Amino acid sequence: MSQEKVDKYKEEKKNRKKTMKINKVKKLGAVLLASLGVGAIIGIPLGKGLYNYQKKQAEKHRTIAASEYANWFEAKWNKDYYDIGANQDLQKMLDEFNSATATDSASDTDAE
Repeated sequence: MSQEKVDKYKEEKKNRKKTMKINKVKKLGAVLLASLGVGAIIGIPLGKGLYNYQKKQAEKHRTIAASEYANWFEAKWNKDYYDIGANQDLQKMLDEFNSATATDSASDTDAE
């Protein structure tokens, strides 16, 4: 029985470098798989959250062209504020002011 143990020990000693290399590779593979799993568990929800946050910020700070704004403003003004009577009075006042200014400037040029 003792001779069997000695032979077994010699065989293990002869293959020790090879078995140690195999164990290192297995350990490295296990660490890589574990880190990949943890990274996926943490990274996927975090990435989705950041993507959605940036999407909301981009929508919040979105810019439009001046012509688009003019069209939007005119449509909104006509829809919401066109029927207000004060605006019609304001328009009459502006027309009166413009006509008075035009007659004053015309009379100034005639006087010279």
